[in-house]
Amino acid sequence: MTSERHRLLAILWLAIVLAFAVALLLIWPRATLNSSVMSLLPALDSQRVPAAIEHGFTQRLDRQLVWLVRAPDNATGSEVATDWLQRVRGIAGIGEVEGPLDDRWQQRWGLFAWQHRNALVDSATRARLQQGAQAQADWILSQLYSAFAGVGRQELQRDPLLLVRSAQLALQQQGNRLILQNGWLVAKDDSGASWYFLHAELNAPPDDMQRAHRIADALRLAQQQLQQRWPGAQLLTRGSLFFSDFASQQAQHDITRLGTGTVVGVLLLVFLVFRSLRPLLLCVLSVSIGALVGLVATLLLFGEMHLMTLVMSISITGISADYTLYYLTERRVHGADLSPLESLGKVARALLLALATTVMAYLIMLLAPFPGLRQLAVFAAAGLTASCLTVVCWYPLLVKGLPVRPLPYVALMGRWLVAWRRKPALRLGLPLAVLVVSAIGWSRLHINDDISQLQALPPALLAQDRQVASLTGQQGDQRWFLVSAAQPQEALQRLEQLTPLLQQAQQKRWLASYRLLPLPSLAQQQRSLALLRQQAPQVASLLQQAGISIGKPDLSAMTLTPQAWLAAPNSSGWRLLWLSLKDGRSAVLVPVSGVGNSAALAGLAQQVPGVAWIDRKASFDKLFGFYRQLLCGLLLAALGAIGLSYLIRLGVRQGMLSMVPSCLSLAAGLAALGYSGQPLNLFSLLALVLVLGIGINYTLFFSNPRGTPLTSLLAVTLAMTTTLLTLGMLVFSQTAAIADFGLVLCCGIMTAWLLAPLAIPGKRRKP
Repeated sequence: MTSERHRLLAILWLAIVLAFAVALLLIWPRATLNSSVMSLLPALDSQRVPAAIEHGFTQRLDRQLVWLVRAPDNATGSEVATDWLQRVRGIAGIGEVEGPLDDRWQQRWGLFAWQHRNALVDSATRARLQQGAQAQADWILSQLYSAFAGVGRQELQRDPLLLVRSAQLALQQQGNRLILQNGWLVAKDDSGASWYFLHAELNAPPDDMQRAHRIADALRLAQQQLQQRWPGAQLLTRGSLFFSDFASQQAQHDITRLGTGTVVGVLLLVFLVFRSLRPLLLCVLSVSIGALVGLVATLLLFGEMHLMTLVMSISITGISADYTLYYLTERRVHGADLSPLESLGKVARALLLALATTVMAYLIMLLAPFPGLRQLAVFAAAGLTASCLTVVCWYPLLVKGLPVRPLPYVALMGRWLVAWRRKPALRLGLPLAVLVVSAIGWSRLHINDDISQLQALPPALLAQDRQVASLTGQQGDQRWFLVSAAQPQEALQRLEQLTPLLQQAQQKRWLASYRLLPLPSLAQQQRSLALLRQQAPQVASLLQQAGISIGKPDLSAMTLTPQAWLAAPNSSGWRLLWLSLKDGRSAVLVPVSGVGNSAALAGLAQQVPGVAWIDRKASFDKLFGFYRQLLCGLLLAALGAIGLSYLIRLGVRQGMLSMVPSCLSLAAGLAALGYSGQPLNLFSLLALVLVLGIGINYTLFFSNPRGTPLTSLLAVTLAMTTTLLTLGMLVFSQTAAIADFGLVLCCGIMTAWLLAPLAIPGKRRKP
């Protein structure tokens, strides 16, 4: 390439970088840094669950906050609960807080239930009426003569068929353990102590990390003040806010500690090796442009960046610096003999091959079902490409006058290369030793696709979550059926088609219990009304024969729409299970508990259109296993393709030798998991993909026919060191998945560096 053409290339790259800078200024105000734990999870099956429905439910679940308050012995529960209610209402960012149900609220609830009793006929009443009038009459008599039912004359006159009572009893049988006491919803524990229930919603999902942290901090402070005011009071909390805040603070800690260590370590290394400020600035320039382009590409494609992606993106800092270091090393050694463009000609092929293999390794992460990893793949692929192009396009213009000095530690490096040339015991023994040590590690390796192992959530929050679930009967394990349709009534009709299948599943012990939205479709309301009109006269006659005189039942139509029901107090506690979008699409959740056969329930969902079985943990575990096997196949295919290219380009003997570092680096990474007791899973294999993509760069540098072994050794040593300063820092992450990721990378890349001299062509082994 001529000097003039290279200058035009530099100007073109400058224009592209400026365009990315302008794009960042435009999109940054609208961009978000997402810290939600749930947004890291894979999407549901889009064929059965519309993405908008899934997103709507996820956003709603993220906003929920629940507390249970237990008073000390010297205070009443209502006093302490009221104190907490007032404190929570004073916190910015929290919307309406539901606490005590006053007399007016209860009257509205009762009036609405009575006004729509013919529409809200429960399944038990329908079953009795279908059996005949006698069954309904016998049930009414059982309520009248029960010492615990408390049916009064006024209730019997207003609601002769006791439809409101039956509907209320049906709701109590759906696993809700909350009872009304002194105007509060209260849960009782095994000791008989009362826990007062409060519920609230955030004004927005906790995607904004700083906003979520302010709210979580305010709640923690309020809890401290409550317990100071009422010593001995207990407070249980539940909500995605607390888990998201924990994850975001953990990630921030990692970014601060690991990021600072990474940047300082890389810059200090560059300065110590080159003893000049300009190489340091050039390294910062390439890394910064890579970060700029990676960030813009990620935000343009995803509209946001997850905090976990930002933590793992630290890993590309060292890789971005490799391209600069390799070129600057060449200039430091041969700068007096070659022009900057001639030096670029010597290393360009190796640089571009190294870039291609690393980018391909990161792009394989796009196959992973996790949004955070996909963001990392885009960030890394775009960022590394920009860093390499910065070196190719600009640095021949920026290194003019760079001091030329002898290589540091040349004697030590020379002895190391001489040992590889003259000592067969090293060339054969070291790879064999790595193989033996790796084989021992493999024997201790085990596979675990359990997604819960990826991050150790705070035990205190998990314990509180389980206790809230036990007290309220409202499980938080995210197992449910999701019924969706184009219109609200169609969704309710599909829910009614699912109901008998759920009853069968319960009988077969595929599940222990389920909660159904207590809102029938208009078609079901009409069928219930027809059944009432058919059986009510005979029920009244049978009660008269038993000496019970009742008023004439009002059998008029009491049509109830979802909109009216949602606006009424009677939907309190159920609204989370219903979602309607602006275009009319609607969905209903059917939470279940005591799942005994998840696969059978998934098959059951296939029998009704628009119904999907959602077992997030089982689905994620299955996805983990599937993608783990897929990546195993891709790794083997990649090794085969690399091996074939080596054989064609270098010949049989040298090609096979060049494959040894790549194969053993993967083996060492796997062995590290075995020795540490960590399982093999999807994240481990993704780390192996990067080990292959990055480690092969070292063999490419050594096998470069236009390079010299000493220059290559210094370059790959610097590259390995900077990579360990970045990827190696991930080992110290508090997030288990990231720490394991870093462990595999460190061991694999160190092994690739250790064995890379095997790739030196036979005639070039001499330093």
